[in-house]
Amino acid sequence: MCTLSVHHTQADVLVKMNRDEMIARAPESPPVISRSGDGVTWIAPKDGEKGGTWMGANDRGVVACLLNFYQPGESLLPDPEGRYRSRGEIIPLALSHGSDDAVVSWLLESFDPTAYPSFDLHVISAQAMRRFIWLKKGPLELMEIDEKWCVYSSSGWDSGDVIRWRDARFREWIERGEPKSGHLPTFHILQEQGHEDRSPLMTRDWSTTRSITQVQFAPGGGELTMRYWPHPQPDSQAPETSDSLPLVAAGAAPLKAKAP
Repeated sequence: MCTLSVHHTQADVLVKMNRDEMIARAPESPPVISRSGDGVTWIAPKDGEKGGTWMGANDRGVVACLLNFYQPGESLLPDPEGRYRSRGEIIPLALSHGSDDAVVSWLLESFDPTAYPSFDLHVISAQAMRRFIWLKKGPLELMEIDEKWCVYSSSGWDSGDVIRWRDARFREWIERGEPKSGHLPTFHILQEQGHEDRSPLMTRDWSTTRSITQVQFAPGGGELTMRYWPHPQPDSQAPETSDSLPLVAAGAAPLKAKAP
């Protein structure tokens, strides 16, 4: 249960993710900077239960975000029989490979998705936006995305209706001129009265939006910024933390032509 939006132009890459999670799940930790054995530096918040993450970025200008995928009839418990590894480890593994091309090559040629439950993985760089879908059968499906704005949601409860509702509100937000509250697009703190269970800033009896994480950088720029809002509210503005990561050889290739 999460909401992801991406703004991708020649001037700006902005990725935002609301993490929706069970209220009873262990508290998460704010973003920390880590370094792989191959010298790749990456930053991500941390899940307090399994130790993985749902969103991260590295110093090569690659952002990775993971949504749960709920197939018809699939249990809300991702692994009731204990057969799979935690999906939260996928992002650190991917980001440790460095460049956009290296991450994608690893996912397509070396990564074994059968070890995990269904997922919807997004890999975003200055050069491209890619979506990898795993439905526990067949090969890992790759989709190339070429849009200025896009939004993706997952919901284990009334999934189709929730996704359609959020899509419609996202388009309305764009039509209103893409308003922000500080650095935060107001779509991500929308909690509509009477529709709290469908809103991007979601609340239900058993789950809620636990945090918002945002990554922003300019293609060809010198650094990437990750901002983090724990326990966000409809009036949230300034993030609790804001960390910068110097970029190494990021944004060297031109973007596809898209209007800024």
